[in-house]
Amino acid sequence: MKVNEYYRPSSLKEAYEKLIAHPQNVLLGGGLWIKKTAAPANVLIDLEPLGLKGINVTEKEISIGALESFYDLEKHPAIIALGDGFLSKAFKSVMGVALRRQATIGGTLAGKYPFSDIITALLTLDVELDFYPEKTLKLEEYLVQKGKLKEILTTIRIKKGDSRGYFHKISNTPLDFALLNIAINRTGHHYKIAVGSRPGISQLAEKTMALLNGFHSLDEATIVKAADILIGEISFASTTAGSGEYRAALAKAYLKRGLAEVTSHVR
Repeated sequence: MKVNEYYRPSSLKEAYEKLIAHPQNVLLGGGLWIKKTAAPANVLIDLEPLGLKGINVTEKEISIGALESFYDLEKHPAIIALGDGFLSKAFKSVMGVALRRQATIGGTLAGKYPFSDIITALLTLDVELDFYPEKTLKLEEYLVQKGKLKEILTTIRIKKGDSRGYFHKISNTPLDFALLNIAINRTGHHYKIAVGSRPGISQLAEKTMALLNGFHSLDEATIVKAADILIGEISFASTTAGSGEYRAALAKAYLKRGLAEVTSHVR
């Protein structure tokens, strides 16, 4: 990645003004994936001096600074407590410890990376993103926005709740990107299901969720029907790592396993 100028702002206002000054000015978060892009940057704006770290827990939500690392998040008690630890598992599934110490939650969300395990898990939770200056979006709203990000992601807010979660990543080795990832979160009799690395960006399975929501318990026939709906509404493409048909078969299999897990000992 070619960079003409490196800039360290002293405030969010400075960073934002520099960002919007030129269409090729770029924000630097964790810096892991941006360096692999072929697109040149006019000015690379380092967010590290702006204090966008920290995890604040209240009775109702977990507030996370955009530059908080995957490693610190996977180890945090409040993250471990969410959905029986499924979000912590998603963070832990990302390659090795050295990388997770550098990778940031804001960086992966801002990049909308299609291979992201974290986006898949977060989509099944109630998540809001705060941007500078003064903009708040639901995660699912943000992911469908087109074009370059023109604001600065500052905070990720996760609503707390009593739920059961499931996350699974399928990859050739633990250090590889996912061939497919899937997350399920059940709160009461309400289900949220997301599938990612299809190889497109994570997507909620709205029709599958609509079938399942409201059932007090799920019998085998309902789970099989849900799996069929899932592969009908979610698109799966082929890459050198695996075919679309293979990804669809994985999605069916792990949806069934995940639903069995989150509905065992229904509360």
